[in-house]
Amino acid sequence: MPSARAYERLITELAGEVGVRSAVSWAHAVALVEHATGHRLVDCSNGTGPDHTRRALEALSAAHPALESFADPQVAPLWERPISQAGWDRIAQLWGLVPIADGRHRLDGYRLGDAYQALSADARRSRALCQTPPWVAELLLELSVEPALDDVGADRIRMIDPSCGTGHILLAAFHRIRAHRPRGRAPRTAVTMERSLERALEAVHGVDLDGYAAALARYRLLATTAGVLRRPISAVPAAWPVQVASADSLLSTDEPLLRPGSYHAVVGNPPYITVRDPQLREEVRRAYPEVCSGKYSLALPFTVLMTRLARPGGTIAQLTANSFMKREFGRKFIEEYLTKLDLTWVIDTSGAYIPGHGTPTLIMVHKAQLPQGDTVITIRGNRGEPHVPADPSQGLVWRAIEEAVHQRLAMDRLRRGMEEHLREQASKDETDIA
Repeated sequence: MPSARAYERLITELAGEVGVRSAVSWAHAVALVEHATGHRLVDCSNGTGPDHTRRALEALSAAHPALESFADPQVAPLWERPISQAGWDRIAQLWGLVPIADGRHRLDGYRLGDAYQALSADARRSRALCQTPPWVAELLLELSVEPALDDVGADRIRMIDPSCGTGHILLAAFHRIRAHRPRGRAPRTAVTMERSLERALEAVHGVDLDGYAAALARYRLLATTAGVLRRPISAVPAAWPVQVASADSLLSTDEPLLRPGSYHAVVGNPPYITVRDPQLREEVRRAYPEVCSGKYSLALPFTVLMTRLARPGGTIAQLTANSFMKREFGRKFIEEYLTKLDLTWVIDTSGAYIPGHGTPTLIMVHKAQLPQGDTVITIRGNRGEPHVPADPSQGLVWRAIEEAVHQRLAMDRLRRGMEEHLREQASKDETDIA
């Protein structure tokens, strides 16, 4: 597999011909077209070269209303800057070393999402794009979406990731909601399968500042849906919603997906950066005065935003930086804001190896309501990984975290089951006496 330096070198070489933004756009579009045509998600004649890439991307943008932005030069700058055959060959050479296609059974496009992060230094640095590994996303969803599914069911649940990037968390939530079967597995038919796909698309919402990342998240949701249906993307009904928008989640006042009090679960891996632009920094400070103190991290106003988006009693789960626990800017957040939340879980993940996350992190889960008790479940770290694990999801620290979470959830389920049984028994005894 190519190193991070290989991606940087490719963009540097292409930038001399078409500029940095168009270089990133061309490099990723070639991979996107390879994914779409290789899985027969879009109808485009076989071919190679710059013209074929543009024709295929144009066909993709016309395949479904949710993909129209791929034809927008502001989203995909390759439309404004043609590339030479030699430049295209250099891109194809890289993708010849990197597997882009998904497996036979699920077209999640995880490699496409990771590829965009690797190619775009601007997305990583200026917009803090950092993909959430699927195994981290699953734990976040287990602590938020799963209890919401138990409470309201798959037909009613609504979740959002307000910093969704290319959609890693959205895809994991989509599958979890699609596969949800209350009280056992229902018979699998074409009708129930299609309804499960439609309801999962209805349930999942995302917003990101990066227009191309948002477009890619929409593509991944549609590709996954089309893959389950075993049809091209054009066969996915246009009426089925694909609810991912490009907007500034912290400051937007007119994006419908950011309406407060709309979601049963709000899940994310928000940016941890400090804002360098003085004007923007003060604008965010004015919008979130309850937490923006000193040289604040964006993680804190995102916590406020995520809480606002949740319905009363809704669950907010996030992988976030733990810097607020150690620096002066976090004092106001801890003493004045956090005390008003129903904090339920604090999990130290700073010792776990999470690729792309150099900043020490924690998982924090709370409910959008005043504190309901005096107990917060904590998982504290003792030591980090003894070495970088070959498979990060199987690292000793991460496995210990997962085991501790699962043990506690199992204990809580047992306790609730016993309490329900005792209530039913007490009611039965009262009926017998009467």
